Amino acid sequence: MEHFAAHIAKLSAFPARLHAFVAPLTDTQIRFRPQDKEWSILENIGHLIDIDRLYVERVDLILSSERPQFAPFNPDETVQAGNYQTKSLSELMEVYTELRQATVAGLSTIEPDELTRVGIHARLGEITVARLVEILANHDEVHYTQMSNNLTQ
Repeated sequence: MEHFAAHIAKLSAFPARLHAFVAPLTDTQIRFRPQDKEWSILENIGHLIDIDRLYVERVDLILSSERPQFAPFNPDETVQAGNYQTKSLSELMEVYTELRQATVAGLSTIEPDELTRVGIHARLGEITVARLVEILANHDEVHYTQMSNNLTQ
């Protein structure tokens, strides 16, 4: 439970860190795509929204059924469908911040015995609730790095 609490704290703190990162950026910087198939900062934030929704859905599915199989997820398709490149930074940050607060509130209600419940991931196989939360917390860092790298190109 100690590791779980640390992941929840990390998830809770990330929106403020992200806001501090993006606040001074220009419109050009947040819309810049380093390569044709790579995401802008706006698209990365949109993807974070998509992922929070997906992971909450998966955790809820595990908690409400036995060994559910997760539907396939294509991040590029969801980012494209979200059309995040045309959205405003303030709009995306507001959605993300509110969603993350709800995500943390929901995950904080998970009981210790529920952390070991399992779902079936197409690529990873069996995955516990605890592992899903860990992946979600670490996922933020991956995209923070990608967004930071956008500024150095």
